[in-house]
Amino acid sequence: MKIVHISHLYHPSVGGVQTFFKNISERLVKDYGDDVSVVTTNSLYGPERQIFKKIEPAEEVINGVKVLRFPYRRAHIKLYKFISKVLAKLCIRKPGWMVLQSNGPYSPQMKKYLMQTDADAFCGSSSPYYYMQLPLWRKCNFFYYGSIHLEKDESKTFLYPAQVASMNASKLYLANTVYEKKQLEKLGVAGERICVLGTGVDMEPFTSVREKDIKAYRLKLGVPEDGLLIAYVGRIEPTKNVITLIKAFGRIALEFPDAYLLIAGSNSGYAVELQAYCRDIASAISDRIKFGVDFPVEEKGLVFNALDILVLPSHNESFGLVFLEAWSCRKPVIGTSIGAVRDVIRDGVDGLLMDIGSEMSLAAKLNELIGNKALRTSMGEKGFVKVKEHYTWDIITARLRQCYVEAGIL
Repeated sequence: MKIVHISHLYHPSVGGVQTFFKNISERLVKDYGDDVSVVTTNSLYGPERQIFKKIEPAEEVINGVKVLRFPYRRAHIKLYKFISKVLAKLCIRKPGWMVLQSNGPYSPQMKKYLMQTDADAFCGSSSPYYYMQLPLWRKCNFFYYGSIHLEKDESKTFLYPAQVASMNASKLYLANTVYEKKQLEKLGVAGERICVLGTGVDMEPFTSVREKDIKAYRLKLGVPEDGLLIAYVGRIEPTKNVITLIKAFGRIALEFPDAYLLIAGSNSGYAVELQAYCRDIASAISDRIKFGVDFPVEEKGLVFNALDILVLPSHNESFGLVFLEAWSCRKPVIGTSIGAVRDVIRDGVDGLLMDIGSEMSLAAKLNELIGNKALRTSMGEKGFVKVKEHYTWDIITARLRQCYVEAGIL
């Protein structure tokens, strides 16, 4: 089968959508013998951002997958961001066309390729990007992987008419959770066109880490052998609400002198603000807050094995891939009690749910886990089983291919 995947970014860029398409594409080639191409931009960073770092070459084959990187126009980004700020101050919603052009990638070359290329199936992500209008531009078997971060206040969740039209013109909308499916139905997407796919994880890099390397990494961080390491792992940016975790740690740190906090992940510039905030905290607390900014991707398994409790305090998430990564290491997790995360974490069984934006709620959840090693072990084990049975990349790839089959592609 000939398949074209479309993503705003791709390896070596790091992120949830990049991880999804890399793992799915490579397994479709290796395990099913499919002809898979990835159409993407030539940037390491999102096309809606003013920062740009070029990825070369423009065309290459990575693990059997043909990767095509297209240039895109960027001159309008600064102007559109300014207009967006003005509209926000006036409490006026941006028009749909501006959202699509602001996010882009506005690439005539990419669009020309997509309009002329024949394939058995096209699959694209994420929802706000320009190329997600492909099923409105031409007749094709398009699978819409929205990866939507729904609003914490469900009454404020909004899709532009062009988004809904594109979703309904697609063969299937691929949702991460049942919650996402239900919300989309309320917003006008036909329920029979929605398939709950989920996302996956490669467990091997997490289960193969040696104990001596884990101990050495913790010592490198300054965490003693009997210390307990709480961690956030992910993009270090405001939407992830890491500041609430830091404040919650401040509430419990003096009661648990053996507890440490690690903030690890890719930096958007926000890490500097968080580090400055931590410098103003009492040294008895700030000395136990560690930063692992832009750690090598090869160390991800080491980072997750080194922690004792993972916390993801985001205001919104489409799924929360880091939960699967922590569970692959048999670690308990704490997430925010929001729609998609409530579908992923079984509260009190394989993790805990905190109130959104509440440092007091998070401090209480941390207190519950820090003081109960048996509960941490039980939750980690149950999470491990959940991933193994439902969320490996082999399972997700087979599930996606079955979507193709049921949609009449094969």
